[in-house]
Amino acid sequence: MAWALALPAEAAATGAKDKAKAKEKTPEKPGVTRVEAAPALKVEWKPELYKNRLYVPMEQVGAYYNLRPPKNAGKELILITQDPKPGSAFRIDLTLGERRVKLNSWTFYFSYPVITLKGKAMISAFDVRNVLDPILRPGDRRDPALLRTVILDPGGGGTDTGIKSPLISEKELTLETAKVLAVMLKNSGFRVVMTRDDDKTVSAAARAQIANEVDDEAIFISLRAATGSPKTKGVECSTLPPAGTPATNEADADDIDKRFFPGNISDRESLALAATLQNSIVRATKATDVGVRRVRQGELRDAHQPAVMCRLGFLSNKDEAKKLATPEYRAEIAQAIAAGVDRYAAYLRNGMAERTEEDRLRPLRFGAIEAKCEAGGVNLSGETITVRLPVLPAERVNIDRSRVELQVYLFESVNGEELDITTADPPKLDWLSVLPDWQNNQTEWLQATFIRPAFTPAEQKQYGKRAYYGYVARLVYDGRLMDEAAWPRNLNRGLFHFTPVFPKR
Repeated sequence: MAWALALPAEAAATGAKDKAKAKEKTPEKPGVTRVEAAPALKVEWKPELYKNRLYVPMEQVGAYYNLRPPKNAGKELILITQDPKPGSAFRIDLTLGERRVKLNSWTFYFSYPVITLKGKAMISAFDVRNVLDPILRPGDRRDPALLRTVILDPGGGGTDTGIKSPLISEKELTLETAKVLAVMLKNSGFRVVMTRDDDKTVSAAARAQIANEVDDEAIFISLRAATGSPKTKGVECSTLPPAGTPATNEADADDIDKRFFPGNISDRESLALAATLQNSIVRATKATDVGVRRVRQGELRDAHQPAVMCRLGFLSNKDEAKKLATPEYRAEIAQAIAAGVDRYAAYLRNGMAERTEEDRLRPLRFGAIEAKCEAGGVNLSGETITVRLPVLPAERVNIDRSRVELQVYLFESVNGEELDITTADPPKLDWLSVLPDWQNNQTEWLQATFIRPAFTPAEQKQYGKRAYYGYVARLVYDGRLMDEAAWPRNLNRGLFHFTPVFPKR
């Protein structure tokens, strides 16, 4: 549920009892209701519907990203940048009927095959948004950040030996590599958290819990081994499939898992991290590029941070297993991952100085938001969520209170797994000052109290067992976004899945 307050107007919201009506109005996003009129999204292409999925003509994709019209060679299609500067060319190689795609010679996988419709080559709009756009415009839809913590997750451990070879097992490979990598990362100034640092069994849930206890800007790197035919070898980095899409090894079907998980919050960042690590490892070790794939894995599903699984090689391949058993090769892999993390950290902080200066000049910003959830009512399945929003003015500015707008989005976990917009009733609003006007540089506090009544058995069956998960707060002044805050950290990155967000950065 999105709630917005434009001073001095009253807020509007949608609660649990209005959910069915909201579904009828916005069938593509059940339960989401915009509380105010918003401008239409500016769309640069005209997608066409095919088998209940939107596809974009390749010519339009090329024009949007300043690529030359597609060059055809039978089933092979090529897009390349217009008049590229030396060393800056970008090339996309696709094949009709396939999901495998080459981006600057690096292997990725679309969620859906490239098709021909009405004589035109088409790419699914989903793949344009979730594969091409994060690679071609990595800085879009994110704030600059300082990467502080790297969570290393060595696969296997204890009774979980994992994949075996005569020379080394998966649990040994991943732990030994993680130990060497941890030293390198610490030497680069990163804090390192290990989900295990010895030979012990750790469940997927425990690994995610360790990761989610980290409150810094962080990334999650799961280290694994691979297995396949005796001839298959190489390195593969994977991320969680975006909500509603098949994993790389899954066929497109109606029963694909469509839930939005915590791991989907950072889909774009996870893909950028996977691409960076894949590139770094393959270049350094000369290993075969198996590609950046999508996998359904519990740790990736539940981690709050950008999360990647790196399969360091195939223990089923005799030659690769022999190399992986040597400390020298493991150190080479660790060094490549550390270099990839450095590159990703540089990407993440790109534009930090400009954003800091931009924020300094903004007339309003949030202070430290306080959010509290308490069991409410006779039935303890109900909840009361109180969010206190401090709004601070810059020095020596005059604030027109009629131009101030606050937006709050509450999220719930559903059955302890997926995320959804809340079903709480409209909030009770209380300004903790009599007349908020931000005079004399005074901080003004707004308290919003949301009550989610206990569900009846029928409602719980329809909407699932729900609990408060977190919030996103946005501060808008004179139609411009001043500040944005979220708990858990970066939850705001997931807003675009649920509703158009205005204004944008």
